[in-house]
Amino acid sequence: MSKPSFQFIPEHKKAVVWHNNKTSFPIEYYHWHQGFELLIVFKGSGNVILNQRVTPIKPGRLFFFQPFQLHHVATLKNEPYERSTLHFDPLHTERLLHMYPSMLQLFYHMQNDTFEHQFIDFTQDFSYIQQLCQLYDESLGTCPLKEQVDRENVFLIQLLGYVQHQLKHHSPSLQTRNLPYAERVMRWIEANLSRPFKLDELADELFLSKSYISKRFRLETGSSITTYLTARRMKEACHLLQTSTLSLEAICSRIGITNVSYFIQMFRRELQTTPHQYRLNLQKQ
Repeated sequence: MSKPSFQFIPEHKKAVVWHNNKTSFPIEYYHWHQGFELLIVFKGSGNVILNQRVTPIKPGRLFFFQPFQLHHVATLKNEPYERSTLHFDPLHTERLLHMYPSMLQLFYHMQNDTFEHQFIDFTQDFSYIQQLCQLYDESLGTCPLKEQVDRENVFLIQLLGYVQHQLKHHSPSLQTRNLPYAERVMRWIEANLSRPFKLDELADELFLSKSYISKRFRLETGSSITTYLTARRMKEACHLLQTSTLSLEAICSRIGITNVSYFIQMFRRELQTTPHQYRLNLQKQ
C-alpha cells in the first residue's frame, strides 16, 4: 500500500505531542497536520518544501508549520539528521495563553498570517534550545503522571515565547533571489490546478526539456512532480469536501481531474477512504 499524502497529528488525541532529538529518516511524502508543528533541527541538511517555496534545512533552524499546511521535509540520506518535533492543538494553546494577552496575539499571528519565511535561526542560542529540550525530555521520565500535563504546558509556553520573541525582533532578512526550478514548477501548478496537468505545457512555459525539469524537481525536493501534484490535488479535494457541498464532478473540475472514477480511486489510495465517507466523517465530527 502506498504512503498517504497527509496525516492527522496528534494521532492519540493528546493536546501536546513531543519527540526529542531523534535521529530519523524524513517523512518521504507531502503531508499536513490538524495541529501546529514546530520542527527543531540540530543536525542535517536538505530542503523544506512549504507554500510553493524551497527553504534549506540547516542546524539551528526552527520551522513552524500552521495547521493544514502542506509541507515536505527532504533531507540528504547520507547525512545524520537529528531533530525534535512538537505538535500541539491550537485550541488548547489558545486557552493556555489567555493569561498572557501579548503572547496570545503573537500566537494568532503565527497561526493565521502569511509569512515570507516560516523559520527562525537559533544558532546563537543553540546550546540553550538543546538544553531546554533535553531537560524537558528527561523530566518526563521522572515526574508523576499527574504532573506531566503541567510540565508540558510550561515547556510549550517557554518554546513558543522564544519563537515569538525571535519572530518579533529578529525576522529573517528578505533578499532578492533567483527562484529554484522546483518553486517555479509549484507556482505553475498552483496557477493551473484546475486544468489537466501536461508536462509538455509546463516544460514549454519554463523553456526547459521535460526530462531536465523532472530531474531538477526531484533533486531540489526529493520527490517527483507527480507526487507533489497528487498531494496538492488531494489537499484541495479535502478542503472542498470539508467546506462545501460541491458534487464530486465539481470538485474534480477544481483540481484538474476529468474522470470521477479515477478521482475516487486516487482518493481511496491516498487517504484510505472514499470521498463520500470522508465527508460523512467530517459531518459527524
